[in-house]
Order: sequence, then structure tokens, then C-alpha cells
Amino acid sequence: MNVEVFDALQRHAPWGTPADIKFDAGTRPLYQRHWITVYDADLCMPVWVIYRLRAQDLATSRRRTRCFRPDIRISKNASTTGCLSYRGSGFDRGHMVPSADMTRSEQAMINSYVFSNIAPQFPNFNRGIWRALEAHVRKLAREHKELFVMTRAIFDQNKDGVRDADADAVRAKSRQGAPRAAIASHFYKVVVVQKEKHMQVTAWLLPHTNNPAITLAQAKVPLTRIETLAGLDIFPLLLAEVVNVLVR
Repeated sequence: MNVEVFDALQRHAPWGTPADIKFDAGTRPLYQRHWITVYDADLCMPVWVIYRLRAQDLATSRRRTRCFRPDIRISKNASTTGCLSYRGSGFDRGHMVPSADMTRSEQAMINSYVFSNIAPQFPNFNRGIWRALEAHVRKLAREHKELFVMTRAIFDQNKDGVRDADADAVRAKSRQGAPRAAIASHFYKVVVVQKEKHMQVTAWLLPHTNNPAITLAQAKVPLTRIETLAGLDIFPLLLAEVVNVLVR
């Protein structure tokens, strides 16, 4: 394990990175200073990100910097290569790590626009309830001084409560020759706050539609439901019964 990977794990994943219950050889972890990503080459999109967010990280106000670009670590055949993959698709380029969470430096904000951090999202979803949830998480970070955020795309188009196979994923339209990213059925966020003697875990599960008929309060779910849908053990270094009891 090199220094960069070790540093990222220590900073952003003190309870371990999510362990896939269904192993998929197409996934690849990507480590950077400000977050950790797992990118799925079969789905042509990031499937989860995890990062630490502190109040001091949000102290600087910056103008939104739009710098969408490919991730040079991902081959062109396994990545949405840029605007061609979204132009005419009807989807927004949705951030998994919000650019507004990365105002700590110009470089951090610019890096949030790499396509390994972007997923296709319906416009009203991206600009509506998803944006509201991102703002709520920043509010919690300011209140608690520090928290950990995990965001993931869920694929359950047949609504059977179990993660779909990658081959069954619905794909976004794209220009000829451009990779087609999978369309998630849901997105979730999990926020972990370390208290003096326990952890406080809050999870939101949002159906990915253009007009989701749900509020943030209604979107709160037990962590176990998300783990089943995602096919993940989200906190592999913690006893499941401890995490579940502390979900708020």
C-alpha cells in the first residue's frame, strides 16, 4: 500500500471501505486527497464515494468552477469520455462528491468535475431534492464540526429489493461511439457523526426519477435496507448490530 492510498484511507474511511457482498471484477478503487471513489467500468460511472467533511472545509466561499473532463486513470472504453456521453441524453452530469463540498481549495473544486465523479441524473432530481440533500449535509457538517459522507448509486430497476446485475442496467443515450453510463434507480447518502461514546448514522434513500414524490424526512431509511439494495457491507470494521441501533 503506497502512502497516498494509506493517507486517503486513514482520512476518509476510519471504519473501513464498503465491502462488496457481490464481488464485481469491473470495479476499481480510485484514491485522491479529498475523497475515495470506486468506479465501475461495466456501468461506466462511479458507484460509490466516501469522504470526510469538516466545518473548516466549508469556510471558504468560491464561485462554481465548471471543468468537466475525463479521468486519465480510466480507459476510454470504460469511461464516459466527456460531453458526448451526455449531450442529447436528457440527463444532468450529477456530482457524487458535490463541488460545493470542495471549496477548501481551487484544485479540490476543479477535481470534483472529473468524470469518475459524475453520474447521469434526471434534471429535476439533480437540481431539486438531490441538491437539497447536499445542502443539508453541509449544514450538518457545520453543526457537528466533522462528519463522514458516503454516496452511492443503486440499481434496482425491477424493484425486487436486490441489486440488479450490471448487464440488466438501463443505459443513457449518448452520441455515436461514446460510452453509455448506466442509469441508477436510486441514490443514497449515509452520514456518520462520531460522538464522544457512540456513532450517529443517518441514511437517506432517494428514488431516481425526474419528479421524486418524497421529502428528505420521508427518505430516511435503516442502513440495512441500503446495504441490501447496494450489495454492500458499508461498515465492515464495525459490528452490524451496533451500527443499526445507532441509525437516526
